[in-house]
Amino acid sequence: MNDMLALDFSNTGYIYMFIIWSIAGIIGAALAHKKGRNPFFWGILCLIIPMALFAIGGMRAPGEPVPEMFRKDNNTDSPQ
Repeated sequence: MNDMLALDFSNTGYIYMFIIWSIAGIIGAALAHKKGRNPFFWGILCLIIPMALFAIGGMRAPGEPVPEMFRKDNNTDSPQ
């Protein structure tokens, strides 16, 4: 009955985990470099927390225009 709670820590699992986290770090550093951010910081952060890829992926590069759908409407018809 307690067999479900037994965890199997094999060397293969550690190798897979290392490969996945390394790839996340490399992708994070590449995205950061492409967007003009610090690739060392983002590479290490994505290596430790792979979910940080979503943060760097959603950032705009400096000087990149804001997409039209996120711009505020400057409607002059509205009362002040």
